[in-house]
Amino acid sequence: MADELVDVVNERDEVIGQEMKSKCHKEGILHRISAIFLFSSHGKIWLQTRAKGKVGAGRLDFSASGHLGAGDSYDEGAYREMQEELGIKVKLKLIGKELHDNYLFEGHNVRHLTSLYTGRYDGPFNLQEEELEKVEAFSIKEIKEIIKNNQDRIMFGLKIGLNYLFKQK
Repeated sequence: MADELVDVVNERDEVIGQEMKSKCHKEGILHRISAIFLFSSHGKIWLQTRAKGKVGAGRLDFSASGHLGAGDSYDEGAYREMQEELGIKVKLKLIGKELHDNYLFEGHNVRHLTSLYTGRYDGPFNLQEEELEKVEAFSIKEIKEIIKNNQDRIMFGLKIGLNYLFKQK
């Protein structure tokens, strides 16, 4: 996990300091991420499989997502992560702000405040292989089956994002 300086925020998403991402995850300090759901023209959602060596290796995650560096806006983080992880640029729409996740996972005490974006894209992708193994398009029905029958295949933050997305539809 590459370490970086991130903004520490309170529950109202106000910056109250800065800390290294590793310390935030170790001590459960609230900080920000941006997450993206990209939809194909057929209404499927592109989900990534996290790369070996990453926290949650082999699990499904957002189309793209990532931590905001200190001083970054949610929009800046979303566009940067999409470019870095997928090698693409598409217009994004903010659909949700201040989604909270708080969980223990693989020795990490994760507390994120997430802004959620959507966009449309049909490929191809230029994958950042150290971050993700592959990207696949799933129907809503397929995703709901995975949630129902194989929750361990999905990252916790993705579950929160999917629940929010499904409530919007």
